[in-house]
Amino acid sequence: MAKKMNDRPSDLASDIVNAIREGTKKWTRTRKAEGRNPASRSYRRARMTRERGVSFKDAAAQIMRAAYLKASGNNTLPANARQIMYAARDHIQKATGRSLESNYFTQTLLPNYIEENHITDWDVVYDARGHFSEPHDGNDTFGIGTLEVRDYLADLDDPSIVDAKLSQAKVKTSGPAGNFGAVLFIEKEGFSPLIERARIAEKYDVAIMSTKGMSVTAARALVDDMCFEHDIPLLLLHDFDKSGFSIAGTLQRDTRRYEFRNSIEVIDLGLSLADVEAMGLESEYQHHPKGKKSALIANLRKNGASERDIAFMFEGFEGPRCTRRVELNAMTSPQFIAFVERKLRENKVTKIVPDKDLLVKVCIGLERGRRLEQAVAKLVPDMKGFKPPDDLERRVRMLLKKKPHIRWDAALAMIVAPDKSKRDDPKPAAADPAPSSSIDPNAGDLDAVREVLGEVDLSIGPDGSIRHSKGKTGRAASISPVSDARVDRTKVEKLIEELKAKGKDITPSSILALLRAKDRAEKKRKAEQ
Repeated sequence: MAKKMNDRPSDLASDIVNAIREGTKKWTRTRKAEGRNPASRSYRRARMTRERGVSFKDAAAQIMRAAYLKASGNNTLPANARQIMYAARDHIQKATGRSLESNYFTQTLLPNYIEENHITDWDVVYDARGHFSEPHDGNDTFGIGTLEVRDYLADLDDPSIVDAKLSQAKVKTSGPAGNFGAVLFIEKEGFSPLIERARIAEKYDVAIMSTKGMSVTAARALVDDMCFEHDIPLLLLHDFDKSGFSIAGTLQRDTRRYEFRNSIEVIDLGLSLADVEAMGLESEYQHHPKGKKSALIANLRKNGASERDIAFMFEGFEGPRCTRRVELNAMTSPQFIAFVERKLRENKVTKIVPDKDLLVKVCIGLERGRRLEQAVAKLVPDMKGFKPPDDLERRVRMLLKKKPHIRWDAALAMIVAPDKSKRDDPKPAAADPAPSSSIDPNAGDLDAVREVLGEVDLSIGPDGSIRHSKGKTGRAASISPVSDARVDRTKVEKLIEELKAKGKDITPSSILALLRAKDRAEKKRKAEQ
């Protein structure tokens, strides 16, 4: 029987090695952590001693409210969770003697503090992680982020009808012409709620584009064509770090994945080192486990970094292999908005005013709309005598079964105005013959039945008989031709009421059969006279 590993004879050399490894385990972990984040070197003593200092939770509780008020401009603007982290981090690290990880603060300390203290009036937002879309045209699509979800839930309501009215003329735009005069690219998606709250796009007539990290080729293709064709600049806003310079570089030079076809104006708004120093923004370290230092520096130069930028980022690089970086999130919300607006003004980004010809044309259209609105306001539609069909729900369900891509209100619109719905339908049903009294004497009868029952499967046969295939057996059935006289909606409804009184099923076949019987009886009565 083989001996177990722990039963083997003691080996002095192995015991010494194991003892050293066990004794230096904590030191090894500490040094590895310092390699990933050189800023944590100053907290080495706290890590290595047995003394228990202030906990992260206690330290966070001391500064959290002040940090939030600083990041949000005294609760006047939304504050991203990472912005609050930057405002609180220095105090927490000094109080605990340990390095604070960003994810631990944003995902644990901050939400726990808000929940435990029952805080309901803070406007803390997190980046959108995915998107939510409603079905049907013209409805909401939004990112799954704190502010977006909050706004969507606040607007939830029961369906309501928007009364029909004549709308005022308006300008329809698609693209830059008459709409925006620049494109602002922001490296991070998390600033969208703040940009929207400050109305930056509307105030300066700029389009906003953002990505998570490096720009995709589709984003480059978009600005390549659009900025060139409409002669508008691309404005770049990014972190002050290696990735930020790479993002700025790939949006204005050819790469292996995308070659620009046009020459466009690209303006780098920052962050620059001058911005960082002017605002006194806090830096942090970014670990680079792979790649030679010379290659990293060459890449920065290729993407527009100056020698001063490189010296700042590579200070203390040797050993831990970390560069210094400053995020856009290091600014508080008021700082960020003031920074963006200052950069836009410095680069002459102003409101759009089209040429005189377009102004005159739109002015005439608006005045015509104003006069039409006044005239229509004096008209009051007469709704006396209108009664919705009793079987409205059944007819809506029949239409939705035939046209599953529409919503219930669109089905109602087709019932109320069947002629308009046929004109608007891009693919009318093959079984719907075009009404023509000279070709199909019964076409009007089909339309009248459809108007009451909805889109049933009816057609006119070669002999003029009306055919359908909606019986309980599913077999085709037909009814002989009836008179050339048109059958209106009222007459069909009376036929239905008569069938109901007799306890008959309401089907196209029974309606048309009763219509045929009445037609024969009328002819017989006239013949006897």
